[in-house]
Order: sequence, then structure tokens, then C-alpha cells
Amino acid sequence: MSKRIKVAIVGVGNCAKSLVEGIQYYIENPDDKVGLMYPDIGGYTVNDIEFVCGFDVDIRKVNHPLKDALRAQPNCAMDHVFEITEACVSPDAIVYSGPELDGIAPHMLDYPEEVSFRTGAIPAESFDRVVQLLQYHKVDVVINYLPVGSEEATKFYVDACLKAGCHFINCIPTLIDYEVAQEVEQRFIDAGLTIVGSDMRSGWGASRLSEVLQGAMLDSGLMVTQHIQMNMAAGTTQGQENIRTGRTANTDFLNMAKEYRLESKHISKENVLKGQNIVRDEAIAGMTLYAGPSLTVLQKPGGQYVGSDNKIANLDIVAYGFGGARYELTARLSVQDSPNSGSVVVSAIRFCKVASEMGIVGYLRGASAWTQKSPPLQMLTEDAKYECDMLANRQYTDLTEQQKSENRPKAKKLSYTFNKAVLDY
Repeated sequence: MSKRIKVAIVGVGNCAKSLVEGIQYYIENPDDKVGLMYPDIGGYTVNDIEFVCGFDVDIRKVNHPLKDALRAQPNCAMDHVFEITEACVSPDAIVYSGPELDGIAPHMLDYPEEVSFRTGAIPAESFDRVVQLLQYHKVDVVINYLPVGSEEATKFYVDACLKAGCHFINCIPTLIDYEVAQEVEQRFIDAGLTIVGSDMRSGWGASRLSEVLQGAMLDSGLMVTQHIQMNMAAGTTQGQENIRTGRTANTDFLNMAKEYRLESKHISKENVLKGQNIVRDEAIAGMTLYAGPSLTVLQKPGGQYVGSDNKIANLDIVAYGFGGARYELTARLSVQDSPNSGSVVVSAIRFCKVASEMGIVGYLRGASAWTQKSPPLQMLTEDAKYECDMLANRQYTDLTEQQKSENRPKAKKLSYTFNKAVLDY
């Protein structure tokens, strides 16, 4: 067992900042386990994760040390530590210039530079050069933190990972069509690699809350006829309450301000809602199940532009139960968005490493269902947790037994939820 997991980050944004700083926080505060779902996964702790390089297109990040780029504009996530050190970042970790492809939506360049992207870095590394860099840094796991809508850019890095021999965590809503996912999975199986995806959910965010509430109601015999989840970026990033000005949505929300850019996210978030019906064989026809990144806010011109990493989700649920009695539930959840996602990715990294050491290949179905909105196989919450618990203890389950490399698994014969990358209406 190698005691160091070397990680590369594609898209050095807010989520990357929170993940790296959060890991450093736990290294510096070893007695604090709050927020870690799995302090230990198969013998690996946060101390065993090392970030060795990054890829981005923003001129303020490319060619800079990774630890400096993580705090460059437009990143606005909270600071977990006073300064980023080499506790979990390699001293020679640099951010390289990645290909832009479809990673930058044109409208992002129209927003103020304090809160949005600025391209113009040196020409992008070629495909072969990216592969060489991954191999040079001996990368185990690549994390895809590209902006939502980066379909072509995702394919680029998937291909690079496969050629370089890296595991892949797909934190954005790409590869969600089951036919596409099966094709990609077979390539990872053939390469002897693992993949977790797609579209990360937060440790305790809107998707987790929706899933748990929906599942609990269905398990109680209720019929959920309406579940609407509305999200918005609003409020103040933790630690920045002293800045007396309005707030602009973070780059994740700004990127999805145009409808064409958020379609895949809309599909993925609704997969969470209907997924709990699907795994219980409960009908969704005629039901109102809607979730979406629904409100992007921007400050009025002329003031100080400050990004907000705070996210608010409002849920409205209607259900019917015993003797036709009506139930209504309204909930509001306000969270620091990027740290909330870091709490699941810190587990996904180690699940990939442990699974590979156990000879498991392809999509990690339990880890994907627990950490992602659109996994290859939707599960009951407790079943996804069971799969993760077993993997954390290096024990096989019926699902993972099928995925041992020695069994030469075929993706099309493995369990799938038949997600399509289109809206239901």
C-alpha cells in the first residue's frame, strides 16, 4: 500500500480552494474530526493526500504555484487556514495552462474581473504534454472541477487520464447519459482504473436534504406529488461579514446564468429527486419534481464587487398519506457551498485509491451514489452508505465482487440506472 495519494486538480476554483485548505486544516488539527464522514478509508487519512499540480485557463492562476493560485481572484470561498502551506501541497506544484475548449462560457468575460474569469494565459498545453505532466507528477487521481457545461473539456481530461493511468473523479454534470457512461466505464475497466461520477453533491446540501426527505416520505408510505428545490447564491462568505457591501454570485452560479449552460445541471439535480422514486419503483408520471440552480445574483455597477460562496436552497414538498391526508413541508438551508463539496471529494479521492488496491475497476457505484448527483446507479441512501462503509473497511460486496479486474467485467452487464441527458419535459 502506497501511503501517499497524489492528486491533480482540473479547474482551480472555489471547490479546489476549500478542498485543499480543508485537508490542511485537519492535518493541523488532528483531534478535530467534525465534518469528515470517513476519517479513515482503507488505512488512508487526510494526511496521505498530496496535491501535485493543477490545470486552469485564468491568467491569474496559470504558471503560478498551486498554493497561490487557490487564493487568486475570482475565488471567494472562506479561508480554513491562515495561509496555504506545503502540508498537503507539493512544493513544486504548479498550475499549468489547460485547453479552453468549452470550459469558458462567453458571457463570463462580460462580468467584472473581481468575480469572473480572465483568459489570456500562455497557449494551452497539448494533449500529449498534459499526459506527460500527469505521468511526471505520478498522479494517482485527477479531479474534474471544470465549470458546468464543459463537455468537450471533460472528454479531453478523461482521455488524458486513461492514457496517463490516472483515476478520475467527475465533479460536474457530464457523462450522465447511461450509454455514454457505459462507454466511458468500459474504457476505465480496460485500463484497470476507477472512476467516481458524476456531478458532486455536498456533504449536507440541497441534494442530500432533498434525497433524505423524499426517501423518508416514500418509506413511510406517502405519495410525494410535488418536490420543488430552488437554489440561489446570496448572503456572505464566512469570514467576510465585515465587508459592508452587496454580494455577487460565485463563478459557479454566474457560469449558469445563461440557460444553455445550466441544462446538464438541471437534469442532474432532478436525477436526485426522481432517483429515490426509481429505486423504490414508485411512479413519477404526472408528479411535480423540479430542481435547479435557479437564481444568479449580481451587484449593481459602481461599487466594490465581492463574490459570495454562500448558497441558499428552498424546498417545498407536498405529499399525501393515510386516508388521503395532505402533508406540506417547507425547508430552507443556507450553507457555505465549496466547503460543503470538499467534504465528499476528500472521501472520493481515497475510495478511488483503496478500490484500485483491491482490484476493483470501473465506476465505484457506492461511492458515486454517496458523493454524486448522477451516479451510474441510483441507490437508497442507506445502501450507498453501506457500500462506502464496506469499501472503507476493504471488504467486497455483491456489487464490487462483480467489478474485480480478474472477472473481466463488461460495463453493459453491470447495474445501471437508465439516465438520459435530457429533461423529462
